[in-house]
Amino acid sequence: MYFPPNKDLRGGLITWGIMLFLCICAFFHGSRFLQVILLLDLGLYAWIWFGTGYTITDDSLEVKFGPYEKTIPFSKILQIKRTKYHWFCAALSSKDLLEIKFKYGTVSISPVDSSLFVNELKQRCPNAGYVGL
Repeated sequence: MYFPPNKDLRGGLITWGIMLFLCICAFFHGSRFLQVILLLDLGLYAWIWFGTGYTITDDSLEVKFGPYEKTIPFSKILQIKRTKYHWFCAALSSKDLLEIKFKYGTVSISPVDSSLFVNELKQRCPNAGYVGL
């Protein structure tokens, strides 16, 4: 089951606006090197913006955040809780963050429908700790 990320509209508009403004300025007044770097940055940000999502499979949670992909087996998930802090944040919003602690690390995510997401995880990870959910 796929869960799209919650995207902060204000943060997205600010970031996209700044990136596009810098690209336009670079193409009219910048060096070729600066143009290439800004285009690569714009491409990376687009990859993150459009390539972020969370998938619950039969035996694991898959977190995709642009070029970053992490597969977390359900047996390794230790705790899930709501948080305001960003560890490694595979989220495009700071609202309604879920912190998932697993055997080898922590990841913060922000699915659009966090209650459905948590219910799905509770069914598949009954031994994990659920704090404040």
